[in-house]
Amino acid sequence: MEIFSNKNQCCGCTACKSICPKNAISMQVDNEGFLYPIINKELCINCGLCKKVCAFQNGYTRNSVVNAYAVKHHDIKTRLSSRSGGAFIPISDYIIQNNGTVYGAAFNEDFSVSHIRAESCTERDRMKGSKYVQSELGNIFLNVQNDLKDNRYVMFSGTACQVAGLNNFLEKSKTKTDKLFTVDLVCHGVPSNKIWTDYLDYINNKHKGKKITDVNFRDKSLGWDVHFESFCIDGKKYYSKDYAAMFYQNDILRPSCYECKYTNLFRPADFTLADFWGIDNQINNFNDNKGVSLFIINSQKAQKLFELVKNQIEYIKVDINKCTKANPNLRRVTPKPDNREDFWKKYHEKGFSKTFPSYKRKIIFSKIKHKLFRR
Repeated sequence: MEIFSNKNQCCGCTACKSICPKNAISMQVDNEGFLYPIINKELCINCGLCKKVCAFQNGYTRNSVVNAYAVKHHDIKTRLSSRSGGAFIPISDYIIQNNGTVYGAAFNEDFSVSHIRAESCTERDRMKGSKYVQSELGNIFLNVQNDLKDNRYVMFSGTACQVAGLNNFLEKSKTKTDKLFTVDLVCHGVPSNKIWTDYLDYINNKHKGKKITDVNFRDKSLGWDVHFESFCIDGKKYYSKDYAAMFYQNDILRPSCYECKYTNLFRPADFTLADFWGIDNQINNFNDNKGVSLFIINSQKAQKLFELVKNQIEYIKVDINKCTKANPNLRRVTPKPDNREDFWKKYHEKGFSKTFPSYKRKIIFSKIKHKLFRR
């Protein structure tokens, strides 16, 4: 049995692993640090479910936008601790308050990222903030399925490909989803876990081995509209744009991201969340540089939930078609760099610590070239 013929066809969502009746599929890391399904041929019975469940190859349920809003949570502390306007908090609060479970990406102790299951707001708060690395899902799809079978409300948040994979898995396994609410994120692409780990080691070595105690991919203390990561080391906070620069150069993204199926307004999830870039061109005096969410509702079920929690937020209805220019991954795929393979070849030959300094010079030159081009 073969699930895909090349890596561009696999987003790593784990739907194939989750549906396999013989547990013949495991997720294994490749040389770029991305997880792919590997089939144990001794256990495989060639039922073909792994191929049929793949949303990335076979298509997904395409919801149309019902409404879109600019959103800010009323509580300023909640907003400041969230990446954008805190729109995820009231809808996930509702699920938890009704004996439900919430799933989303969170940091582990070593600052790797994986999906967790939360039954309390304290656990859910670990999901706050951006995670510019692909989260490991493990057996999360099976956990979601078990919660739904127990007749509990469930909210699952993740990238659009993860949501599409979950939807296909639940559909193929004939699981009732009337109590499931899904949230997808407008995604630029998912970087390599291997590069993220090496970058953390690089930071540690730069600070003579002092331990990193906290990480923030998008630190809001310098304002919502800038992109600085921050690290707490030995009680002191340090800011950097190095990892963000690598991220936006696009070399370290998963191969399937360059062929993403979800960079459009036909979303797989009930809700879609993003930073509301370009808001000042649409709404006057709403942006205070503390974060605004673009909150897109893609189903009537989601609209009903929104009506139940809207008293916790400040919101203004917007025209979604006017939002796509400043939020490009709602209308186009992130392009693959022409010299992506050059980066990985050098990385595999010399390692991160020797590759990154010259790569950083390339980033600086690219920025200068971009500024000159725009004049």
